[in-house]
Amino acid sequence: MEHTLVVGGTSDIGVWVVDALAKRGHSISITGRNKKKLSEIKNITKSKYNLLISTYELDITNMNSFQKFYDSLKEKPKHVFVLVGYYEDQIIARTDWKELEKTIQINFTGVAALVNHISLAMEKENYGTITVVSSVAGERGRKLNYIYGSAKAGLTTYLSGLRALLFPKGVHIGTILLGPVYTKMSFGHKLMPWLTLKPEVAGEKIVIAGLNKKDQVYIRWPWRWIMFIIRNIPEWIFKRLPSF
Repeated sequence: MEHTLVVGGTSDIGVWVVDALAKRGHSISITGRNKKKLSEIKNITKSKYNLLISTYELDITNMNSFQKFYDSLKEKPKHVFVLVGYYEDQIIARTDWKELEKTIQINFTGVAALVNHISLAMEKENYGTITVVSSVAGERGRKLNYIYGSAKAGLTTYLSGLRALLFPKGVHIGTILLGPVYTKMSFGHKLMPWLTLKPEVAGEKIVIAGLNKKDQVYIRWPWRWIMFIIRNIPEWIFKRLPSF
């Protein structure tokens, strides 16, 4: 039985990643900040699949706790899925440095620091996969979300470099370039149904990509072509476009 760690397993997508892994027979360690929700997910998953499920409280902004957290795991994972994300009103982040810092810490700094800890342990054993959810928002700065997008751009670049570094060591780093999903984080945003995934579909696709050791993947295929066009619009035109 393979053991998998799901970081951010209480998120709207995370609960479905847990379900998709349990359906495949994985024993699972789940992290989150909400102790009550962790317990609920553990009980539901155990009753549904009769598997070993462990839960751990973890705050991605508390980077001093990462080594202690990883050392405390009852079983070290072969696979890791990181589903951490935070996106609030960018106007607040632009005018309040604490909100700006929070956006960058949750979406980039905290994730990079945690992946550092885990990848160093995996490197010593010459095995393991770490699959991290980034975003198509990181591929070009747009008026509506450039602060969130810049954090995700940093994350995507970090993962690309780490993937190249660890490839000879037998450790695989995967990047999920996620588009919009119907979650609490996207509530209130204008979403196009044909480009927006349900969380249960996103969870399944993320697990498939991670277990198949995809390097960098758009899990909703039209985004590959949409972002190709957006990346190649000249800046003198791009800056004049309406917000999107």
